[in-house]
Amino acid sequence: MRAGPHSVSGPFPPFPDPPVQPTGKVSPTTSGSQPHPHLLVCSVTGFYPGGIEIQWLKNGQEQTAGVVSTELLQNGDWTFQILVMLEMSPRRGDVYTCQVEHVSLRGPLAVHWGKSLWVWGSP
Repeated sequence: MRAGPHSVSGPFPPFPDPPVQPTGKVSPTTSGSQPHPHLLVCSVTGFYPGGIEIQWLKNGQEQTAGVVSTELLQNGDWTFQILVMLEMSPRRGDVYTCQVEHVSLRGPLAVHWGKSLWVWGSP
């Protein structure tokens, strides 16, 4: 077999089968040692296939303003990752939720961030 310009050789990681469930984490952004108190980041990683829906909720209500997303990034093991950021103006009692829907999940995955969890800059 002759290798053409679009051929790829070498070992390949196996396709994930069945689909792989995503994991999610919500954290505030930090700039050096100073946190940016008005931006939350939802990191969704390790899922396959790449089709995924992610929403930000504030106290159960969908947020569309101030939402910015990276492009879908492919990891070397066929899984994907994405970051979705939310600009926010926190008030006491507010609960922010990153809600993830993926074919591998039976229902939405909800990752919450509330005032009691606001320890800026901690891992």
